[in-house]
Parts: sequence; C-alpha cells; structure tokens
Amino acid sequence: MLLNPVISKLAGKRVVLASASPRRQDILSNVGLRFEVVPSWFKETLDKSLFSAPQEYAVETAKQKALEVARRMHMKHRKTPDIVIGADTIVTLEDVILEKPLDKQDAYNMLSRLSGKEHSVFTGVAIVHCKSEENNQLDTDIIDFYEETKVKFADLSEDLLWEYIDSGEPM
Repeated sequence: MLLNPVISKLAGKRVVLASASPRRQDILSNVGLRFEVVPSWFKETLDKSLFSAPQEYAVETAKQKALEVARRMHMKHRKTPDIVIGADTIVTLEDVILEKPLDKQDAYNMLSRLSGKEHSVFTGVAIVHCKSEENNQLDTDIIDFYEETKVKFADLSEDLLWEYIDSGEPM
C-alpha cells in the first residue's frame, strides 16, 4: 500500500482525530492508521464574510477544531498528543456556503436549489503536530489543505426530495 511508509512512521505516536464523524473514522481506519477520537468543542461561528473563498473557511474551521483539541488535551489531561487531525466539510453553490439545514423545510429549499445543478463540496483538513515545551507550553506546527469535489445533481422530483429528507440523512 502506498501509505505504508507514512503509517509505519506513526507507529507509537499518539494520533487524535478531532471529530466524531463515523465517515472520517472509517477513512483513517481503512488506511491502517491507529488513532483515538476526541471530538472538538470548537463552535463553528467563524464569520464567513472574512474569507475570500469558501475553501479558506473550511480549512480555517478544520484548523480551529484541531487546535482546540490539542490545547484541551495538553492543558486538561497533561497528555499532549503527537498529531491532531481536524476536518470540516462544506457545500457551496455558486461560491455561497450552504449551511446545515435547520429543519425539513429548510432541507427541502436547499435540495431544491441543488436539483439539476453542479455544486462543490470542500473538505478542509488540518494536521497539527504537537510538542510540549520545557515550560509546559504547547508548540504546534500545522499543515493544512483542502479537497474539492464537484457534484452534479440530477433533476430531483418532489417525491424523491421528501423521501431523502424523511430518511434524516440531510439533517
């Protein structure tokens, strides 16, 4: 496997995923990474208008999630992780970030806007390398990046939209 040299270098390291997402856990498990899960408490309240592109928002949110976990583990548990991985995924239509739907009607409105159109899904990732300094300060080195996936929805019927919404998946 292509990642074996990287995975072997992480053997014995304390790697933390700053997310409770089952999909993210599956991805890391499938590449053979051993890690622990510590969900981030970072409130996703960054002002989107401060970012010149949607992917910058996703990357910064991922970074803040990972840093929150790194700082919390360092201060509260006195067990500084070696690496913390944070991620954030957003959906954009015409460079406008679509928020998570508030309710079923909001989900219907959003999915109706996406029906028959192409949109982008951005996942921002931050990998924070942590080190505890002699004065018990946390030192971090951050690598961040994003991936964009273009998604084209078919024209969705009203029945299909409501069936999907009723499944709970969009929520």
